[in-house]
Amino acid sequence: MTAPVAEITAARDGPLGAAIVPLRVRNDAVGIQARVALLPAATTTADVNARVEQVVRGAIADRVAASGIAYTASPWPVGSGLADRRCSAGSTTLPAAELLADPALGPAGGSGTAVVCGIVAAGGTVVGQRVRVVSGDPAQIHSDVTTTLYADVQTGETATADALWGEGAASALGAHIVEALRRDAGALSRRPADVADETQLAAIRAALATTVPSADGLVVTVAAGFTAPDLTGLGASPTAEPIAFAVPAAVAADLVSPFGARVLASYGQPYSGPIPAPAGSRAVDCALVPCVALTYDDGPSARTPLILDELAAHDAAATFFAMGQNARAHGKTLARMTREGHEVEGHTWNHPHLPQLTPAQVTAQIVDSTRALEAVSGQDITVFRPPYGEFTPQVLAAAGMAAILWDVDTLDWQGPADDVLIARAVEQPRAGSIVLQHDTQEVTARTAGAVLDGLLDRGFQLVTVRQLFGGDLPASGSWRRAP
Repeated sequence: MTAPVAEITAARDGPLGAAIVPLRVRNDAVGIQARVALLPAATTTADVNARVEQVVRGAIADRVAASGIAYTASPWPVGSGLADRRCSAGSTTLPAAELLADPALGPAGGSGTAVVCGIVAAGGTVVGQRVRVVSGDPAQIHSDVTTTLYADVQTGETATADALWGEGAASALGAHIVEALRRDAGALSRRPADVADETQLAAIRAALATTVPSADGLVVTVAAGFTAPDLTGLGASPTAEPIAFAVPAAVAADLVSPFGARVLASYGQPYSGPIPAPAGSRAVDCALVPCVALTYDDGPSARTPLILDELAAHDAAATFFAMGQNARAHGKTLARMTREGHEVEGHTWNHPHLPQLTPAQVTAQIVDSTRALEAVSGQDITVFRPPYGEFTPQVLAAAGMAAILWDVDTLDWQGPADDVLIARAVEQPRAGSIVLQHDTQEVTARTAGAVLDGLLDRGFQLVTVRQLFGGDLPASGSWRRAP
């Protein structure tokens, strides 16, 4: 027997570093709060991410059916504290009533569904995650289901914890477990333990689904109430609480599946799998989480790298509507935007009033800036932002691409006080909003970190305009926010 295995911290500076993409969902109307961890997006992790996300979507669907209220991805008021999205240490082993009652983990008022996660393995290219779904209220728990899922992020192979074991493992492990309990009860007999009873085998098979690697080998946890004929004969009562048993590596090696052997061998190794693609390069479902697109006009400038630093520190994405005349002087900054996953689009060559130009001049403004920006950024420029937000049907026709406007204007070019700018950028956005700022303004660069903090606190996912539109930008028309 052994102490329960602690979860591995999923903090950004933990063993997995930045290799986890956290996801947090909260909707009080439906009655759900969820935290899960996704792995770096790649063909090798698509299956495990889909399985984890499906747990969340299934929990949402159940709550929608129970409440009769449609789910919407909505942001929260300032001060909601939703910036922390990683697995909460110990949440998968909390008493169910405590879990539901915890406002950081459970649904509003404790009634509904909580989905929580815990990273239980991170070695070599193997990652293991517990996902627990608890429904009900603190006074009456309706269901409490935990799934432990493993993935080899190099090969893409995934398996639930029970699949780490080979055929016949339940019987073999049952004998070890009964023997340990028999010794604990004071038995001196060397007669092999008997676990032929189907009730005991079912309990052992359930324990296999809890398997986690540890320094002691593979640990399985047998639920409270376990007993066996050999224990009854000794006068031992059924176990009063869950008991964790460590299966030594030498014993487990003969009982595990090939994938289980990899998990067993991974313990203690430094994580060597891939890290996530930049935030702006990931697939984001803005119907599941509330999204907002921060956009910056008129640059790049000497202040733009400060904004990029804050975006990197917050694992956030943004869109930069750059001017063609700035491309050559700030080519390194534009290249950095692309390298770090941000979106670069056009803001004309030198910021004229487009309705005052001829169609040929409008076309030249778009074509010249597009060529310059594409040459140094390496991105395809497919939409533009008209200076001052001014355009006509003739301007759109001459531009030959969609105009992306905004529904939140921070008026940062007027030089507002820091707190005023932060309030405008944080409090006004709705799900699907496009926020206008300028990376040429000192106040914008100075407050970038505080703006990002505030939006994350409200539960927003910070995305590019392309991500906001589901990965496909509109080909024509004018747009102030996502449809």
